[in-house]
Amino acid sequence: MKIGSKKIGSSNPVFIIAEAGVNHNNKLSLAFKMIDLASKSGADAIKFQSFITDNMQLKESKKPQYQKKLPWSYYEQLKKSESSFDFQKKLINYCKKQKIIFLSTPYDEESVDFLIKMKVPALKISASDTTNHLFLKYIAKQKKPILLSTGLSTISDVDKSVKLLKKLKMKNNLVLLQTTSDYPTPNHDVNLRVILEYVKKFNLPVGLSDHTPDYIASLGAVAMGACVLEKHFTLNKKFSGPDQSSSLDPEEFKNWIKKVRVMEVILGSNKKSITNSERENITMRKILVISPSKKGSKITYNLLRAKRGDLNGILPMEENIKKIIGKKLKKNIHYESQFNWNMI
Repeated sequence: MKIGSKKIGSSNPVFIIAEAGVNHNNKLSLAFKMIDLASKSGADAIKFQSFITDNMQLKESKKPQYQKKLPWSYYEQLKKSESSFDFQKKLINYCKKQKIIFLSTPYDEESVDFLIKMKVPALKISASDTTNHLFLKYIAKQKKPILLSTGLSTISDVDKSVKLLKKLKMKNNLVLLQTTSDYPTPNHDVNLRVILEYVKKFNLPVGLSDHTPDYIASLGAVAMGACVLEKHFTLNKKFSGPDQSSSLDPEEFKNWIKKVRVMEVILGSNKKSITNSERENITMRKILVISPSKKGSKITYNLLRAKRGDLNGILPMEENIKKIIGKKLKKNIHYESQFNWNMI
């Protein structure tokens, strides 16, 4: 599976999505600065949100808990955050200029049509629509890679949606994102082990949409096999808006990406061997030594010890010891010495 020029999967670098969301407050200058920051920091993609409020929201809908402090209604907040298609076109063109992949989360069919017309390389589905099979069917028709957030859902809900998308021949173009839809997410609700369950149950690429206030969860997700990470960032946590305070600031954001890339290096290979750096310290490993003995003596366990010595010594492993015990010495051993095969 590919998003733009980037391959997605366990054998490839983690695909990092810088979630701008609506933190630009519909100011083009702020959005461009966010794109600059994401590109310079090494993110693979930057993601925004595409929606027409009246297509996705009832005017009298209940406000989610994390937005309760805002002085206006949920509908009014969305209206304030809604970006015109012309605004988004400018973002897409600027992303091309900055050589970073533009992604967006569409919340309605009209927004999907716009993104398809603009040839976005993939579509992110929010937790709002994980269980919206009407929308998932519409998305699947576009034959674009899907990043499916799984917040606000049970494993049964996720299973049904995955089965639907597989039935619609999206198996090879689907990534599941473990998500907890709380902003910020408390540590006890992150549930990273869900990533392992997804890998086992669905046999799909898996990632994390990380809404925690720091990046520890992201590092844990990488260690568990996540191949996609998404995280909100902002230029200033004091800006107005529902997601600013739970987003990473510029320095935190840069460090997040750096730490993820370090974690990838740390994970290394699944093949256990003596590393190049260890070889310089190989003399720390114990080898067989033999106590002073006369020529012709039978070697017993009492004559053998294990001590640190030469890197070319014989390891005190059972397979070697069995070849030595009971054999006669060919020469006198005048002092405790490193054992070698020409002694027997």
